[in-house]
Amino acid sequence: MKCPYAVNRHRVVQVSIDYDEEGVEIGSQTVEHNTAELVNCLQENCGAWRDGRCRYNAGE
Repeated sequence: MKCPYAVNRHRVVQVSIDYDEEGVEIGSQTVEHNTAELVNCLQENCGAWRDGRCRYNAGE
């Protein structure tokens, strides 16, 4: 079972800056790659696990 509330996130940001012959910045570009992977339910090791089920946001 996957937990819908917890994810492992991986984020890569690449920034490239272009300069002219005098070293003055003439442009830049930023590329971001962001992924999230659902984690397996931790059950008894999770603070929201009570009475054999997930009680996250259960209003109790």
